[in-house]
Amino acid sequence: MEKDFEPLKTRLREINKLLDLDEQAYFGPLVEKFSGDTSEFQRIMRDLGKFGPKISDGSKFEVYREVQHLFHNAAPKK
Repeated sequence: MEKDFEPLKTRLREINKLLDLDEQAYFGPLVEKFSGDTSEFQRIMRDLGKFGPKISDGSKFEVYREVQHLFHNAAPKK
């Protein structure tokens, strides 16, 4: 069953806006092409780790948890 990852992609787009332009050019296409595959998600999470404090004004670990929950709790497509 297909899942709706649009809430996750929306959050990742918000995070992408916080990055430097060269990082946006790299990360943006990963977000837009994301199909829900676990290996794609792992790559996105690894990259979020590389961006570190740029992804949040608060705790970056809170952002990681939020993104993981959005991935795991994606609703089935209607």
